[in-house]
Amino acid sequence: MQVIDQRKVSLGLLVFALFLSALFTRLGIWQLDRAEQKRETLAEFEKRGDAPELDLNRMFTGDGELMWGRYASVTGHYTGPIILLDNQILEGRAGYFVYTAFAVGESELTLLVNRGWIPVEGDRNRIPEFINLTEEQRLKGRLSHPPQQGLRLIDSNLVERLSDSVSRVGGIDFNALTAAGVGEELIPITLLLEATAAEGFDRDWTPPGGGEARHLGYAFQWFALAVTVVVVSVIILLRRTKAKSS
Repeated sequence: MQVIDQRKVSLGLLVFALFLSALFTRLGIWQLDRAEQKRETLAEFEKRGDAPELDLNRMFTGDGELMWGRYASVTGHYTGPIILLDNQILEGRAGYFVYTAFAVGESELTLLVNRGWIPVEGDRNRIPEFINLTEEQRLKGRLSHPPQQGLRLIDSNLVERLSDSVSRVGGIDFNALTAAGVGEELIPITLLLEATAAEGFDRDWTPPGGGEARHLGYAFQWFALAVTVVVVSVIILLRRTKAKSS
């Protein structure tokens, strides 16, 4: 009876080890897939950057995916309000991306312009001060989707109004912002303002797909864990067999 129990224990340990090893291997493969997706996204983004610059006053496809990655210029004026995108980390510091609604020429179209990053200065209830830019101007930059939310919580797309001209959000949701009165018709893409434009916010833009190395690192860790589980399990089983035979 004791022999049967020992065999069951050994078999159970082997099955559990194989399950863990398979799970860790699957997670490693998933990270490799994510790295490949990032690589393809970056390659497509760079490819679209070689296309001719778009003039948004003369051309609008209505499809954010077709415009994504293209350099663009637009004439118009800022209309407000200012939208602060929360939880944006730069060099280990918490801060906001500053978006401002920009009226495209004489049309009813509105473009969200990402004017750059600012830090959260201690008290999150303190409203940052901004210069009200209302004169007509021509902006240049690159069209891109807003940052993705890692975890979408309930009410994460609600617009928190901090003042008459400044609101804070956890994610850029074009429908929610339109419903909140940000522009008449929001173009479903944002403009990453060029670094030389007015207002000295931090504009060290990171292209999408730039996290390939991080996913490769995670994949290596998962594969290493899978191998470790197998090796440790084999050692334990050999020691148990040796102790049983002695």
